[in-house]
Amino acid sequence: MGEARLWRVFLLGMAVTLAVAAAYPWWSGRTGDEFGTVAWWLRALPLLAAALLVAAQLVPGVGRRRGTALAAGAAGSAALAGALLFLTWSRADEIAAGRREDKEIEAANQWWWGATDRELHAVLTAWPEAAPLATALAAAVVAVAALFLAWRDRPWLDLDAYAEAADGSALRRRLRGGTACVLAGVLAGGLLSVGSVEGAERIRDARTEALGPWWGDYAESEPVAASRLHKGSHEVKSSGYRPGAPARPGRIAWQRGFDGPAALSTCAYEGRERGTLVVLEEGDRTARITGRDARDGSRRWSFGVRTSERTELVQVAVSEGCSVLVLIGSMLVSLDSYTGRERGATVLPMPGPKGWSFITSYRQPDALPRMVTLPDASVVHLASSGGGVVAVRRDGAELLARSGSTGEGCAYLVDYASRDDSGSLLVEGCGWRNVLLTLPGSGPDPAYPPGEPDYRTPDLPLLFEVADVEVTRPEGCEAGQVEWIRARGYGADVAGTWQCGKGKSLKRTYAMRRFVPSDSVARREWERVPAARAPLHPAVELRNGVFATAVGDAVRVGWGLRERDRVHSEVPERGVRVAALDGSGGPWKQDANRNAVLALGASGLLTALEFRQERTEPPAEPDVRIDLRTKGSTTVARTPCTGTRDLLADPVSATALVLCRDDDGRTRVSAVVDGPGFDARR
Repeated sequence: MGEARLWRVFLLGMAVTLAVAAAYPWWSGRTGDEFGTVAWWLRALPLLAAALLVAAQLVPGVGRRRGTALAAGAAGSAALAGALLFLTWSRADEIAAGRREDKEIEAANQWWWGATDRELHAVLTAWPEAAPLATALAAAVVAVAALFLAWRDRPWLDLDAYAEAADGSALRRRLRGGTACVLAGVLAGGLLSVGSVEGAERIRDARTEALGPWWGDYAESEPVAASRLHKGSHEVKSSGYRPGAPARPGRIAWQRGFDGPAALSTCAYEGRERGTLVVLEEGDRTARITGRDARDGSRRWSFGVRTSERTELVQVAVSEGCSVLVLIGSMLVSLDSYTGRERGATVLPMPGPKGWSFITSYRQPDALPRMVTLPDASVVHLASSGGGVVAVRRDGAELLARSGSTGEGCAYLVDYASRDDSGSLLVEGCGWRNVLLTLPGSGPDPAYPPGEPDYRTPDLPLLFEVADVEVTRPEGCEAGQVEWIRARGYGADVAGTWQCGKGKSLKRTYAMRRFVPSDSVARREWERVPAARAPLHPAVELRNGVFATAVGDAVRVGWGLRERDRVHSEVPERGVRVAALDGSGGPWKQDANRNAVLALGASGLLTALEFRQERTEPPAEPDVRIDLRTKGSTTVARTPCTGTRDLLADPVSATALVLCRDDDGRTRVSAVVDGPGFDARR
């Protein structure tokens, strides 16, 4: 019977150890913002329970049963309080705390943080903390052990009985057994503490998942169901070939109108690929972004933004590489255009007075468009008037770098020579010289250290420091601006429109010039043409360095973007301006020497052209020749359009999307595929 009482010593060691660990879980390795912290008064209760357990056995007059019962009460109070703190936590309280901090910042005149940004950060970090729950679980075990000890109130080691029996060997065995049980209890207490931490984190994760993403108070996501994920997709071929754009467009596959803009994103996922038409439609209280199958127009996924006085949908950016970026105030959410799932989200640093917006390769109007298209790249850049530029990784919306604050008159354009290119950034209108900058890379570069930056004190590396080359306006030209840039290799082509000449001979002139960093700009001159003969932007790159452009009613192909680079021209409809051009179909079918090029006229006539590349054989001098020929046209998509026409070719489903954007912001889409309505040109 005496040996059985050693379990009481085991329970005592376990309870005291667990109570101390409940008050100080720092040793578990889970501290900081992710795990949370415990208030001092909640720490005090388990410590009080541990002190009472020890005092009940060592301090005369406390009483074993009364002291142990008081310890059970203190531990039970800690368990109840910790559980209530976890269960009663709410995001609204976190936001309110952030607002109180805003007032303190304003009182301290800390101007670099604004109320809106602090509130958004409060939402960003508003996750249930596991620390109070871990303390509650550990304290609950301590309370149960203390209650058991109080209920079985008997001598702990009964050493007096062994001493009276004058049995020295039995007394030593009793002491060794008691010491072993205490050590075993300490070990068990430590293991139970680890278990309480693990259990608290699992419960916290389950509740976090039930709460949804941190941006859930502002938006809701409906990704593609698993059963429909690959429906209508095509297998990615090892050769890289796709069905391409329709070669003989002549049938309407589907038609539909949308209350907003639309753009195309083509990408692969899990060995399958598809084209997704991304559509933005805005209502009074909700802005909804939907992903639709370019093949049949059916809706695949949806992302809704709940707008209010404090929540505004600024822009949506769409590009290749499955990238859809949603800018909600200072919040940036990255979506996968194939699955509709969120790939990451962040809160951008403090913006200037006009907020953040995406930097594109073309100049945006003063009234920012709700939807923009971006080149395919691994990073995206955003600008704020007076707030500088930030670089963000597209896949996870991770902040990479930022520039210092700049003037409110600054304008930016950026383009990328390839997906892994860090970008060429044009900065103009800042009150100093206009410059073309080569940005640092986004890979494992010292300029982009790993790890997520601290939002409250963002110590992001500078995006750029030294200008590479000055961009001067054409000689003899005055008012004007750069309209677009195109990065190619090491450098970029820059084009814009200026007022050139003097007096009555002043004319609007379109000019283009290539700028190469660290190169002699004296050897490079602006190529000028009248503004009426300016090429359509963007140009289509058919091969490396081979471009198709539209000028007036003609489609041209050449070894570059300049007028002097032209090799051949085709006129789809004489006297009718080409409104849109698309050659994203890539190599035609299995022939690496041919491309399908589609041209949409201002009248709605859709023309199919064929690009050919041939290499001459000996005895002639080896050379590469390029050519362009019209194959035919169709009028099936020719409908009245009071706004602007556009063309998007999906090379995966061989579908041409003919768009008409009216002045009210609506977009009518006509999907054209191969069919009998194609009129072949003989």
